[in-house]
Amino acid sequence: KKVNHIMAYGSKHGVDDMVMLSKISEDEIISNLKKRYDKDIIYTYIGHVLIAVNPYKLIENLYTERNLKDYRGKYQYELPPHVYAVADTMYRAMLQEGENQCVIISGESGAGKTVTSKHIMQYIAAVTGQNSEVARVKDIILESNPLLEAFGNAKTVRNNNSSRFGKYMEILFDLKGDPIGGKITNYLLEKSRVVYQMEGERNFHIFYQIIAGCDGQTKSDLGLGSPGDFYYLSQSGCQTVQGIDDVQEYKDTMHAMDVVGITKNEQREILQLVAAILHLGNVNFVDNGNDQAQIQDHNSLEWFSSLFQCDVRVAEKALLFRTIQTGEVGRSKRVSTYASPQNVEMAYYARDALSKAIYSRLFDWIVRKVNEGLAVRDHDLFSIGVL
Repeated sequence: KKVNHIMAYGSKHGVDDMVMLSKISEDEIISNLKKRYDKDIIYTYIGHVLIAVNPYKLIENLYTERNLKDYRGKYQYELPPHVYAVADTMYRAMLQEGENQCVIISGESGAGKTVTSKHIMQYIAAVTGQNSEVARVKDIILESNPLLEAFGNAKTVRNNNSSRFGKYMEILFDLKGDPIGGKITNYLLEKSRVVYQMEGERNFHIFYQIIAGCDGQTKSDLGLGSPGDFYYLSQSGCQTVQGIDDVQEYKDTMHAMDVVGITKNEQREILQLVAAILHLGNVNFVDNGNDQAQIQDHNSLEWFSSLFQCDVRVAEKALLFRTIQTGEVGRSKRVSTYASPQNVEMAYYARDALSKAIYSRLFDWIVRKVNEGLAVRDHDLFSIGVL
């Protein structure tokens, strides 16, 4: 082991652990990473910190089942740097030391944070028990990824599958080391993406998935055509992405909903809300001549109202008027509430604000459904957190 240890750090493809560099400088660190990157060696240590350089391609045999098994129960220096080694070290430390563990994955957009977190969870799922309840929990943990990616990820100019929200995933283990529950906490969903995207970017994946993947009858019921028919999807000039199969990903998303416990009726309502947002984005306004907004064409508003299951007159009033209340309930003898008409600019703002609010609440609801499937009452547990 000692010989292997020395050989690993003295590799002709640079050093595995950069604390062993003869000279520590920015140039030496970059040179070592580039030397390894050119040979498809994307992982390098700095002590207990693992650096991963995104190869933007599939590297053969890097994440095979055989490779995963090789890292199980090994010390960090016994094998080349790998995300599996970090996951194994964390898992063994939790069991042997009886202490909760956490891994922080940081990097710029496109660095590979989402994929790295998936590999950590896949490793933990592979090395733990296989009884029915443990298998159910592991399935929910793994299937939560494509589900939350569908509603929380999007194509940006730098990354075709960029997470547009923060996520802290806590996996709970019993004293034997088997996962028996978990909890997801989400942060800062980029709600503005629902109503606006920069040139060359896309809205959240789910919008394109339902248009591409729904059967003909469902598309007809939801009033869906092509992405170009909807303002919220057409303004950026990017509707399809090379390497992303929206039809297959729609199937994966619906399967994930089944696994986490979202009923067929709830799935149908989710699709209705997503489609309703698209129709709401097509509602346009014109000035009635008195600096007041009015609906230009009621067709899109009628689609929205039908899918959202509200009276079209209520929806129209919510967009064209803002409610103002004077006085303070409980302190003033006189409280007045009245509706003030909005101009065109304010009506568009109200439309987009409503769209963002609906989507944000839908996303939070989906996270709650995942957490319900992972809920556990036992408090005598260990945990591994992935941020």
